[in-house]
Amino acid sequence: MVQVKITEEQGIMEKLGILTDAAKYDVACTSSGVERRGDGTGMGNTMAAGICHSFSSDGRCISLLKILFTNECIYDCKYCINRKSNDVPRASFTPDEVCTLTMEFYKRNYILES
Repeated sequence: MVQVKITEEQGIMEKLGILTDAAKYDVACTSSGVERRGDGTGMGNTMAAGICHSFSSDGRCISLLKILFTNECIYDCKYCINRKSNDVPRASFTPDEVCTLTMEFYKRNYILES
């Protein structure tokens, strides 16, 4: 089995792709099935960037940033996609990277303030 290790050369967008994909197995919020594709005037499709949809108590759809901080794990739980024996790309954000991503998505009105 080949383990893909985190490298210092990973860019924030590469990490975002890896950790967004890993977060889709987390049941912390629902997905509305809505896709926001680029229309040529905006930033583009937000589905690939970790935006998921949940609903408020009054029924409003709320966009949330859904990422993992890391998908590195020392445990080998058979049910978990991020178990140490699974051969998946690994990545970790720094706290500054998570803050930067969150603020950039918020400034573009992709996610809401909690």
